[in-house]
Amino acid sequence: MKAYQAYSQLLFARADSRGVPLSGTFELTPRCNFRCKMCYIHRVEQDAAALGQEKSAAQWLDLAAACCRAGTLLLLLTGGEPLLRPDFREIYTGCRRMGMLVSLNTNGSLLDEDTVRFLAADPPSRVNITLYGASAETYEALCGSGAAYERVISAITALRQAGVLVKLNYSITPDNRRDVQAVYAFARTQGLPMQAASYMFPPVRVCGPAQCSTRLRPEEAAEEKLRYDQMRLSGSALRRHWEDLLAGQPAPVEECQELPLQKIRCRAGSSTFWVTWDHQLRPCGMMTEPGVDLARTAFPCAWEQLRALRERIVVPAQCSACPVRNACDQCAAVCHAEGGSYAAVPDYMCRMTEEYLRRIRQALRGAEDGAAH
Repeated sequence: MKAYQAYSQLLFARADSRGVPLSGTFELTPRCNFRCKMCYIHRVEQDAAALGQEKSAAQWLDLAAACCRAGTLLLLLTGGEPLLRPDFREIYTGCRRMGMLVSLNTNGSLLDEDTVRFLAADPPSRVNITLYGASAETYEALCGSGAAYERVISAITALRQAGVLVKLNYSITPDNRRDVQAVYAFARTQGLPMQAASYMFPPVRVCGPAQCSTRLRPEEAAEEKLRYDQMRLSGSALRRHWEDLLAGQPAPVEECQELPLQKIRCRAGSSTFWVTWDHQLRPCGMMTEPGVDLARTAFPCAWEQLRALRERIVVPAQCSACPVRNACDQCAAVCHAEGGSYAAVPDYMCRMTEEYLRRIRQALRGAEDGAAH
């Protein structure tokens, strides 16, 4: 695993330096069969307007071929719920035949036996399934589909038995927070990797009727972030992780020195990209801007334009100089989503990070007191 991570980092570093779009995401549809309250992109399953605007399989495959020629190796197919598309298999198979390593994001409810056999015959790099809770009641409360829970659990089992790699995602909200421990226990017993997120973006990309964001208070999100640490790490590894976070300090800023503006630090728009369901090329799926319309601009030119636009993005000077930025999940997309501008300080994230570090200190003190006794 360490060797793979080192290789991946080297690959992305070279792609960043050469401007190669190594990894991309195709958002095949905004439609979904769930009604999740916190969803950042959602239209109902039979939304006529969305169906009329969605790109055809041929259009997606033409774009995939252009991306492949430009250097794209890793491709994520997502939505909405991508398996709602009757031509999903055509798109998936076409991308695989181009030699790209394809992964899939899905809610898992449409992974029936035939679809599992299809994926097992030509396996994706990974199937990422969002598990929304540990009961039908929670699924009903959060997703509006209690009956889907058993289908999702059955799909996870079937994929594992078929030898398809599965990763679980868990978005923590007030509606499913009580299921956190049960979901973590399920991941452990199944031997599946899991990624939990307690920070929910405001629904700045909601399609159709406006929705209210359902998310935890910053202090609650911090508590769940700490609990996720405890789920994935233990013993000395957990302590080392927390101590590293507490010890991280930026270079000192002289009193009269102007605070630096920090350009975007992640790979978005540098070696990774996101294509929305209506063919807007963006740095990542959480950004509403900048973007380049792929209906008017061919991918190679659009990619170069996006790279140039990316360089104009700066995060707040306060964030760049913040002494606890290494423990913060702040990014350009968070700033824009929280404050409407890349230069806006995301107050929610500040409060979440402050509480997260407070809880780390408290946990470490508790461990020291316990050892002393």
